[in-house]
Amino acid sequence: MTIFLLAVTACGQDYAVSEGTGAVVVSPGLVDAGAVAVGDETSVLVSVAHASGGTVKILAVETLGLSGDAFVVQGDPFVSLASGDRTDLSFRFSPDHADYFLTQVTIVTNAQREPEHTLTLRGQGVQGTAELLPSILDFGAVPAGREAESSVELVNTGAAALSLDALSFGDSRFTSGLSLPGEVGVGESLTIPLVYAAADAEEVSSTLQLTVSPAASLPVVTLRANACSQGGGSLYDVDADGYSACDIDCDDRLDTVYPGAPEACDGIDQDCDGAIDEGTSCVDDDGDGASEDEGDCNDNDPARSPLLAEEYGNGIDDDCDGVADDGAMDGDGDGYDSTAGDCDDADATSFPGAAEVADGADNDCDGATDEGTTALDDDGDGLSEDAGDCDDGSADRGPGAAELANGVDDDCDGAVDEGTAYADDDGDGASERGGDCDDADAGAYPGGVEIAGDGIDNDCDGVTE
Repeated sequence: MTIFLLAVTACGQDYAVSEGTGAVVVSPGLVDAGAVAVGDETSVLVSVAHASGGTVKILAVETLGLSGDAFVVQGDPFVSLASGDRTDLSFRFSPDHADYFLTQVTIVTNAQREPEHTLTLRGQGVQGTAELLPSILDFGAVPAGREAESSVELVNTGAAALSLDALSFGDSRFTSGLSLPGEVGVGESLTIPLVYAAADAEEVSSTLQLTVSPAASLPVVTLRANACSQGGGSLYDVDADGYSACDIDCDDRLDTVYPGAPEACDGIDQDCDGAIDEGTSCVDDDGDGASEDEGDCNDNDPARSPLLAEEYGNGIDDDCDGVADDGAMDGDGDGYDSTAGDCDDADATSFPGAAEVADGADNDCDGATDEGTTALDDDGDGLSEDAGDCDDGSADRGPGAAELANGVDDDCDGAVDEGTAYADDDGDGASERGGDCDDADAGAYPGGVEIAGDGIDNDCDGVTE
């Protein structure tokens, strides 16, 4: 109990204060200070009025805290009131812990009719609580000298307003343009813009920590950039060609460049095998001094080139002029005779090096029929292209094959790596390797919003709320 008493002293002796004759009215009888954050304070007022007759003196203000001494009278309460006067007593409410507080106040006056007046003060001390979403923020691939923008949300889940006072980054390349302090009302959220400025393309993993008042426990946000080993997936596929730098895309700025891409005559390594323009008409693949564009009629055979002389009697168009042996022994005019390997010199579509077509004939005279066409199972896996084999040069790829995490469509269903730890199977932006704890449920992923009572670990933090 806290008691404030008035004593009048003169020449070493105590003198009683003469009694007032009027009536005193104290209002209201119940004052609610409301919810106040722990460590903060507010003030409430109680009115004391002298209704009539003489002068009334406030002699004491007694407070009895039933759940903690959180209410304290402020200023000098010992005032004299003439008839018709009123005064306001101010009480400071400053909770030191989260709880409900109740205090009884007795105001003692020298009024004859009503010398004591009792009222009740109440209030609630609340602790700040908040959420910070997401817990992991990946900026993806950011080229050197470039900036990437993203944001996190501070959600006030408590019963008191919050003030965002400071942001602390583990790496100076992460910044925010948010003006501080930032106020977040009860039930409201604050978007915190973030910027990553890449000085180079190195992998970065850092943290963001927030300071709020009243103090609230907040998780540390993990910040990433250029972190293929930790993130991966679509965030790092800059050119959206299905491959990222994580998948050994040798130029993630061009969607025509990726492992297995068709090579073109443009001075670029489209298929990322370390060679440029190989297998195209502008490159001399057989090293005979001429490419297809320069007149080589068979750029896989160094013995045939427009730079070579014709060797008569071998049935081969050695000098690539369109005629084998000047046509002397070529019965069907296809540039080859039987001595040069023409397996059917009555059929101009059959000769060494002819394009094989699905016609039941050995067009290229290699002893095999229809090989390399869509009608033949070239890799021996039981399926041809016509039967759905998307790569008839690999017995490991075909309808029904097991899908592997290798950047290849193994089962020929048009999707790559589906069902593996590298694929985002439920489309929520994260794969198992990226931290998705249930890649069959789009409602569960790192940074997801936890839904109370659904039995699901929505934010993949290992806890089901």
